[in-house]
Amino acid sequence: MAKLKKLLNKNESNIKVICPISNEEISMRYEDYSKLEEVKFAKKYRGLLYKDVILDIEGKEYQIQANFCTSPFCRWHGMQQHKYDNIKNKPSRYKLVGSIDNKSIKCNDISTDDHEGIVTDNWVTPVSNWSLSEEIKRLIDINTVSPIEPEYIFHKEDCIESNSNPFDNPTSFYKRGKSSSNSQKYQCKKCGKFTNVLPSQRECFTYHQKKNDILPRFAIQIMNRTPVTRTMEILKIGASTYYNKLEWLHRKCLEFLERHETKPLKEKHFKDLWLNTDKFSYYLNNIRKKGHGDDYLMQERPVFPTYVVATVDLFSRYAFRTDIAFDYNIRAEDIEKDIEILKENHLYNFAQKNARYRYSYYGVADDLDVKENDDDDLIDKNNLDLRKDYTDGFHVNTTYTAYAQYWLIKRMLSVDNLNYVCDEDNSIITALMRVYADEIKHGNVNIFTCKVDKKLDKNDAYANYAMAVDELKNWREITGFKGSLKEVAISKLANDLNYHKLYKNIMYNGKNYPLHIDNPIEHPYPDKDEGIRYVDCLTDLSKLSSIELAKMLYNVDMRSINTYFNQIRRRVSILERPLVSGRGEGKSYIYSNFNPKYAHYMLTILRTYLNFCDTFKYHKKDVTPAMQL
Repeated sequence: MAKLKKLLNKNESNIKVICPISNEEISMRYEDYSKLEEVKFAKKYRGLLYKDVILDIEGKEYQIQANFCTSPFCRWHGMQQHKYDNIKNKPSRYKLVGSIDNKSIKCNDISTDDHEGIVTDNWVTPVSNWSLSEEIKRLIDINTVSPIEPEYIFHKEDCIESNSNPFDNPTSFYKRGKSSSNSQKYQCKKCGKFTNVLPSQRECFTYHQKKNDILPRFAIQIMNRTPVTRTMEILKIGASTYYNKLEWLHRKCLEFLERHETKPLKEKHFKDLWLNTDKFSYYLNNIRKKGHGDDYLMQERPVFPTYVVATVDLFSRYAFRTDIAFDYNIRAEDIEKDIEILKENHLYNFAQKNARYRYSYYGVADDLDVKENDDDDLIDKNNLDLRKDYTDGFHVNTTYTAYAQYWLIKRMLSVDNLNYVCDEDNSIITALMRVYADEIKHGNVNIFTCKVDKKLDKNDAYANYAMAVDELKNWREITGFKGSLKEVAISKLANDLNYHKLYKNIMYNGKNYPLHIDNPIEHPYPDKDEGIRYVDCLTDLSKLSSIELAKMLYNVDMRSINTYFNQIRRRVSILERPLVSGRGEGKSYIYSNFNPKYAHYMLTILRTYLNFCDTFKYHKKDVTPAMQL
C-alpha cells in the first residue's frame, strides 16, 4: 500500500550537482583574492566557461554545458569549444569578447576542412553551467514528494528481541487493533511494549489533518479567485490553517501527477508535438519581515517583477510545466557563505555558482548585469544585508528557469518531431536553442516565433480579421480553389512564400548555404482578437517546398498559452492583474502575492485541475486536456 508522503526537504534530495572546482582551486582563490585586481582575478578563474558540470539524478549522470553557438545556420552550431593546434596561431572555435560586465561568446571564422558551412556573425551571452545545474536541481526538488520513514522503537531497552520488528518478524509481535488514525498497533511478545506505526494512504488519507470537512470547499474557493481573507472568513479558519491546507492540497496534487502524468508519459511515444511556451509576470508584494521596518528610503523596489515560465501543448491545451522564477529556499546568508568560500564577487558571471540569482550582486533598484565592486565588495554586503529584512528567497533570471524547464521536458517526453512556438523573447529563444542544439541540427526540433500587433484595440483587430477573411474568399474565387478557409489560407500562404523569403542563400567555397533573415510573414488567417499575426521560423526549413512550409506556418499561434495565462489571472487571486488605486496614484499591488512559495503551490494545484478536471467543448463533446493529449 502507498505510504504517506511529505514535501521533499532540500537536505534529502537525490539530486547532486558535482562541484566543478577542486579544493586546491578554492585555496588558491583565497590566496589570490587580496593579491590580484578584480579583472585579473576574474580572468585567472574563468575556466568554468566551457567546462561540463556533472548533474547526478538518482545515480544517472548528465553533463551540462550550454556555452556554444546557438545559430542553426552556423558551422559551429551546438559544438563545444575546441582549439586547433595544427593551424597557425592556434585559434579556437569561440572567443570571449566584451567588457568585464558584458561578456559575449563570438564564433571564430577558421579555415578548416573538418566541418562544412559558413560562420555567422553570432554573439551568445555566456551562462553559468554550474548555476544551470543548480536550477534544474531546484525545479526537480520542489516538485518531488518523498515517503515518510519514521524511526520506530518497538522494544524496551532491556528486551532480548531488540533487533526484531513486526515487518520482518511478524511472529514476535501481537496485533493489538487500530489507533484513532486507523494505524496498526503492535506489542512485543517479550517486553510488552506497544507501538503505533504510521498508517498507509488508504488507511488514513487525511492523516494529521484537522477540519477535513472544509477541503472540498477550500479547493473550490482557491480555484475561483477568492481572496485569502475572504476564504478564511467563509470557512471560519485562521491563517495558519489556510496555508496548512494549501500545502496539503499541493502535496496531494504532486502525488497525483506522479501517478497520472510522470509515469504515463514515460511509456507514451509521440510522433509529432506542437508546444507553446512563454512567460508572464506579476509584481511581488515585496513586504518586509516583522521587526525590520527601517527607513522607507532604504527599502527594496516594492514592485519587482516575478516571472512564471510555462509550456502548453498547442492543440490539447495540456500544460506540461509551470515554473516560477524564484527560489524561496535560498537565504541571503547562503549567498554570503558562497561569497566567503568561492570569492564569487570577483568572478565573471558565467563562473559563479549563484549567477542565476537576481539581487545577488546587483544594485538595490537595478536588475541589470553584474556590476564591478568597489571597496572590497562593500556594495554586495550592503545589498545582502538589506535583503535579510524581506521575505526569504531570490528572484531567478528567467533564462535559467526556462533552460531548466525545457531540459526537464526533453527528459520527460519521447517524441519524433517537436515544434516550439514562442514570441520574440530572447530569454526563451536562447534557452530553447541551447537545450535542443543536437535535435535542431538533425531536424527533429524546430522553433517558430509568433508576433501580434498589440497596439490594435478590439474593434481594429476585428476589422483586420474581417478583411483577412474577405481576402481569403476573394482568393478562392480568383484561383478557383475548392476547400475550407483553412485550406485556402494554406494555399495562399504557400503562394506568398514564393516571393516572401524567410531565408537567403550564401555562396561559400562553391556551395550555397541557407541563412535566416529577420523577415516574418503575415499569417493570412488571424484570430478575431489578433487582427494581424506575423509568423517566422528560426530553424532551417529551407529544404521544404512552399506548400510544406505553409502547412507548418499555418499552425503557428499563441492561443493555448495565452488561454492558460488568462486562466491563471482569472482563477488565482494573488496572481490577478493589479487593482487601480483609489487615490489615483496608478496601480495597487497590496493584494498581490508576497511569498512566491504559495504562488508555486497555487500554480501546481491549478495546473492539475485544468489538465485533468476542467473540460472544454471539442467536436460537441466535453473533454479535458489530458484526454485530448
